[in-house]
Amino acid sequence: MEKNPVLVSIPHSSLFVPEKVRDNLILNEYDLRNWSDLYTDRIFDVSNAYVIIGGVNRLVLNLNRAPTGLEDQFSHGVATMIAPDGKRIFKTMMPLHLVRHLIEKYHNPFHEEIEETIKAQNISFFIDGHSMASSRPQNMYGNAEPRADICIGNRDFTTCTPEQTSYIEEFFASKGYSVAINNPYSGKYNVSYHCHQDTVPGIQLELNRALFLNEKNLEAYEEKIQKLNQEIEELVEAITRELI
Repeated sequence: MEKNPVLVSIPHSSLFVPEKVRDNLILNEYDLRNWSDLYTDRIFDVSNAYVIIGGVNRLVLNLNRAPTGLEDQFSHGVATMIAPDGKRIFKTMMPLHLVRHLIEKYHNPFHEEIEETIKAQNISFFIDGHSMASSRPQNMYGNAEPRADICIGNRDFTTCTPEQTSYIEEFFASKGYSVAINNPYSGKYNVSYHCHQDTVPGIQLELNRALFLNEKNLEAYEEKIQKLNQEIEELVEAITRELI
């Protein structure tokens, strides 16, 4: 299938934990899966767009955070000791030389590939693909309101125009989904670094996990995953036809 000038990044689907840090982990395999964006590598991996998938578990190194503030590992930065629900991830803090090594090996190549693809393929729209829990986990930052099926984040309309945002909102609403804008997530490093409404517009797209998996045992709803994948493919076509 011919690719459109749309780039989709999938930063949080990986379950890979480098050997250098595995022995320091406190969290178990369920925790690693639970805090990954499970199955987003299947939902957002569409054949009609350019797709870049991150290669390391987000609890080890967060590709959707700036590669700065390395010393403060008790914040939710690029490297952190604390999972979103407040649990400790590691027995001891990672030494700074190891954090820098992980950034060089996983963070920098991911973002370099995005920038190279934007330039080489004349990308005109960027989608950062994520998933979110159906309700706020205990101790997690953010509001406690029930979450919509779809959250469109545009950094308070700096990465995408109101018109573009409304078009994407209406696209999902027409499929029967409830949609929120910048609630509970407005977008993080990936869209803020790579996007601007006047150059390469883009959104952070969060899908409610209850749409496609069992949140207790994390098992996939296969038909729902296939359906969402088809709908993301339709969204790429719609964006290309109407917004580019």
